[in-house]
This record gives sequence, structure tokens and C-alpha cells, in this order.
Amino acid sequence: MPAAVASAASAILNHSATPYNFRFSPFLREKHQVGLSPDRPICRAFQSGHCPEGTRCSERHVSDGKTSQPTGGLNSLVCKHWLRGLCKKGEGCEFLHEYNLRKMPECNFFMRNGYCSNGDECLYLHIDPQSRLPPCPHYDMGFCPLGPNCSKKHVRRKLCGFYLAGFCPDGPDCKDGHPKWSKDLEKPTLKSEEKKEDDVRMEMSREDEMDRPRDFHRDRDRDDG
Repeated sequence: MPAAVASAASAILNHSATPYNFRFSPFLREKHQVGLSPDRPICRAFQSGHCPEGTRCSERHVSDGKTSQPTGGLNSLVCKHWLRGLCKKGEGCEFLHEYNLRKMPECNFFMRNGYCSNGDECLYLHIDPQSRLPPCPHYDMGFCPLGPNCSKKHVRRKLCGFYLAGFCPDGPDCKDGHPKWSKDLEKPTLKSEEKKEDDVRMEMSREDEMDRPRDFHRDRDRDDG
């Protein structure tokens, strides 16, 4: 039985899809590094200063922190200008010049508006705005009066029995909840969406009130004609 479980786990974890080759596959590999393994070795020539292969190199072009200026982790994101064919920095760009869905930059349109017209076909990351919210201290203590309308995140976690008893050996690394008991908690606030809906309703009611006299005069003119 353990051998069967091990073989099943190996088949799942080490699964490799059937590769498909098209006539344009060499062009994509040469120009855009499509189909190359993201775990391929790093190009030593590029780190030393210059790679004669340029964009045709089959190895990764990652800047070396010792020989170049610090990028602040930018070389872990795909260059959005390169995706459109508009990057002028070439090998000197601090961002990645390769297609990697796991390292795509965040979609600015989705971040500002909460939706994207491209939907699932968008190349950029759509990060759930709820994941950015801070946890609600009232919910962590056991109860939040606003419930789902709270502007903060309600994370359902099991309370740590060791922490409630007085000491938890795992400290901040504990997977269970460690609520902070404070008497000076600020009152919970409503979601901004709820406020926006109220504002929209007020604007719609105002527009209806302004349109009513216009419709009245328009109907009276028709009757007189």
C-alpha cells in the first residue's frame, strides 16, 4: 500500500504534459524564451557584464547583486513593456524578459477599479482586494457587530489553547489564533462599498427628481400641440 501511494504521489507531482511543436515554436523560443524551463541555469556571461548570445541565450539573464545596482527584487517580475515589445533597455532591464505567469506584474486597472475588462484573458495578476485588508481585532476576540459588512478582514481561525492558558511555545509562528485583548479598540467601520452604494442611490434619486419636471412639461407640450 505505501508503494502504491508513493507511485501515485510521484505521478501527480512529477507530471509532464505532452509537448506540442509548431512551425513557429523555434521563433518563440529564440525571441521570447517561450517553452524554456524557468529553473534553467543562470547565464554566467551575462552576470560578468555581457552575453554574446543576447536574447537568443537559452540560459536565464538575471542581474548579479554584487556587480550591478540593487533592483529591490524587481528582477522577479516580468517587464510589462517587454510584453508589448516596447522595452528599450534590452539586457540592461531590471525586470524579467520572459513569459512566466507566476511572475507577472499586478494589473493596475483591476487594482484601481476592482474589475478588469479583459477578465481571465488578462496577462497581469488579479489580486483579491480582500487579501490586502487588515484583520478585524473585534472578530479575532470573538465577535464583530458589523458581521460581513465590516471594512476589515474576518479570518476564521481556531484559538490557540496554549495562548489562552498563558504561553504558546510557537509564538508568532503558531498556526492558531492569538487574539490581542485590548480595551481601547476603535469601533468597527462599514465597507467602503456600502458607502458607495448609498451615494449612488442618492445621486439616482436626485436625477429622478430633476427629470420629473422635464417629463411633465414635455407631456403638457404634447397635449397642447
